[in-house]
Parts: sequence; C-alpha cells; structure tokens
Amino acid sequence: MKTFTSVAVLTIASIMSFNAMAESKVNKSIILNKSINKANTTVAIGKNNLASTGSINIKDSKVNKSIILNKSINKGNTTVAIGEENTASTGSITIE
Repeated sequence: MKTFTSVAVLTIASIMSFNAMAESKVNKSIILNKSINKANTTVAIGKNNLASTGSINIKDSKVNKSIILNKSINKGNTTVAIGEENTASTGSITIE
C-alpha cells in the first residue's frame, strides 16, 4: 500500500498521460488535474478495459482531508467506451 502525506500535488500537463493510484492512502493532499486536451480521441474496446486521456484515476484508496481540483481544458475530444464494463475518460478525476 502506498501512502501520500503532507502536500502531494499531482499535475498532469501533457497530452495522453494519466495517473493511477490503487490501494493507496492520500492524506492532507492536493490532487490537481490540470491537463490540456485538444482534438484527442480516447477509446476503450473490449472486456474490462480502461482508456484515459489527461485523467487521474484513484481506485480502492482512502482519501482524507484532501482538496481535489479538476482544471482540465478539453476541446474537440471524443470519448468512447465499447464493450462490456469499459470506461473511457478524458480530462477527468475518477475516485472509486
């Protein structure tokens, strides 16, 4: 299990990048999604697939006393999920 304490700033400023944190503890942190996406396509095809563009995905994690900001700029993007149990995200923050 990963533990993030004090101020952890996650900045995504490049195109076609994402950050995934699974089974983690995020305490007293700032999670910032500052991605800029222009004319991108994000596609997930098939069973149990995930496709992300400029996204932060946090799954099976504990987030306490944190600030979550999504300052993502998206223009002309296409996000498609085809198939069973798929997820396609563009410039978003997902917490499960």
